[in-house]
Amino acid sequence: MIRRIILSLCFVATCFSLMAQGNLKAYAEYDYYRTNKKGFAMSVVSDYQLADNFNIGLGFQASATNRYAIDLRGQVNFLKVEKGRLYVENRYLYRIFPNYSIQEFNALLDIGWQCQHFNVQLGLCNRYTADIPLRNEGGMGTIFEPMNVMFNVQYHVFRDDHRWNIGLGISNQHDFMIERFTLFFYTIDGYFNINDNWQLLGDFTLHPCGVLNLSAQFDGFRVKFGFNWMFNRK
Repeated sequence: MIRRIILSLCFVATCFSLMAQGNLKAYAEYDYYRTNKKGFAMSVVSDYQLADNFNIGLGFQASATNRYAIDLRGQVNFLKVEKGRLYVENRYLYRIFPNYSIQEFNALLDIGWQCQHFNVQLGLCNRYTADIPLRNEGGMGTIFEPMNVMFNVQYHVFRDDHRWNIGLGISNQHDFMIERFTLFFYTIDGYFNINDNWQLLGDFTLHPCGVLNLSAQFDGFRVKFGFNWMFNRK
């Protein structure tokens, strides 16, 4: 099943890359938790500009700890000016944990402002967790969590067109996880442009420990490194 999902996502990404402007990121992650020791994951995240004011994103992650995630999002720009843009983002995140026979569904809606140095987002998220397969009787059933507030604040030293950049961020989400409002990710990230189409990227993140959004007292850390392919650039 997982293999079919990967092949389907690769096919969709290839079709979009032939018809749209965008980028494709591939990166490896190393995670360390005091509660779960260490983990390794591979991720692919794509973003396509299908129209002047509309972008769609698609991502897939596979972990050595037998955890998988699919992320789908869309952005609509309501206001674009010389110094920034106002946008609305709708995001759906699905995660599956075969070892525990558990699956998780997330739906998020937020509003954001992005300018030369800052990106700020604020929104609401719904999440529910269910057994595999879904059951009406027996098992754990379905757990609906209360509405969660999502936020994201990022700052970069230079403008996007600079050859290299470094930034700081605080948030309760990343590409394949959405935490509760009181649990933060603290991030240092950066990139280096090799040429007009290729970019090296990486980040270091402190994050809460725990399993299935259940926090422990100790933070863990994640190191990410990969590349970004920017295609069909105008």
